[in-house]
Amino acid sequence: MTRLIVTVCFLLFLISNALAQIPNSSVLVKKFDLNLLLLKKKLVTDSLVNVYGDISDPELIKILNDTGFIKSVIEPNSHAHDRLICSTLRIPFILKPLGWTSDYGHIFTDSQIEILDSILSDYEKRTTNEIAIVTFDSSFIHDENFDSLVLAIHNLWGVGKIDKHNGILIGISTAKRKIRIDNGSGIVDKLSDQETKAIIDNIIIPLFKKGDYFDGVKNAIEAITEKV
Repeated sequence: MTRLIVTVCFLLFLISNALAQIPNSSVLVKKFDLNLLLLKKKLVTDSLVNVYGDISDPELIKILNDTGFIKSVIEPNSHAHDRLICSTLRIPFILKPLGWTSDYGHIFTDSQIEILDSILSDYEKRTTNEIAIVTFDSSFIHDENFDSLVLAIHNLWGVGKIDKHNGILIGISTAKRKIRIDNGSGIVDKLSDQETKAIIDNIIIPLFKKGDYFDGVKNAIEAITEKV
């Protein structure tokens, strides 16, 4: 039993590692927290099955029915920056959304983040469409997988309503000079790839070249929300 607990705890340590959780009432954060709990519970179950070899094992059934034990293992602790167990994309961390704006690249001031979060929160309430922003530290990404990383985070965070696929994720790495606006399938009819590229080329990049990251993103959001 000791070996079992150590095995499960070690696996979950890989999923919940390093960085204090920041409380936030964002719809996106709440959705992510729920998905992460489900992921952790599945990991615990899969790990136990691997140890016992048979899901019908009476001892395993007893453990899985011990809700107190399962809850104690999967409940969020003081860590929220989560390491992936395995990643073909070589993503070093599972990035937790910090709000509608997750500034891991530190390109915005606190007041700018508040403004962007307020704009995006009001927009979500009016339309149900969800727009999230994530900026990356250069150590988080590799040149060859930036687009795949943004797509993976879009899916992991669940940006957009599940029945509408109406989410947009704006991914930015100033260090790598990369920008991607990833549109959900419910958005593309209103905002085409060509229109999205025009927003990047004509609005974001000119302002980014001047070091004006806030207005570049804010103006891009305005252009997007005019269309969707």
